[in-house]
Amino acid sequence: MTRLAVVGEVERPARLSVGDLRARWAEREAAVTFHCATSGPRHHVFRGPLLREVIETAGPGFDPARRKDRSRYLLEITGTDGHATVLSWAEIDADFGDAPVLLATALDGRGLDTDGSQLVVPSDHCGARYISGITRIRLAAAG
Repeated sequence: MTRLAVVGEVERPARLSVGDLRARWAEREAAVTFHCATSGPRHHVFRGPLLREVIETAGPGFDPARRKDRSRYLLEITGTDGHATVLSWAEIDADFGDAPVLLATALDGRGLDTDGSQLVVPSDHCGARYISGITRIRLAAAG
């Protein structure tokens, strides 16, 4: 079973399974279409908690009252295959982009308990930031 580690500038680092994500946070559903460079358009329905809510529970290392402080934080997400991507906190923060980025626990009705959670960025037209089998989410300040 793949567990993801929430690390970096957080007060409460965590190691979470897909079951933990399912049990501890409300799940959302996202029907998405993205274009894969190797196989063309892909249509899927993902289910899982918001990335923002999971990181907020870990206690991000910024002052939540200071918008400029929050806007300089980055999230680096890495998968089992070594594929990684970066999101800015401002993309997912409710005061900024408010993007409903998910840590998927299910794909097309199939639980991802064995495969590990998947990063889902519903607004992306390209699937390059859809990280499978997340092993680590690291929060860090830029600069």
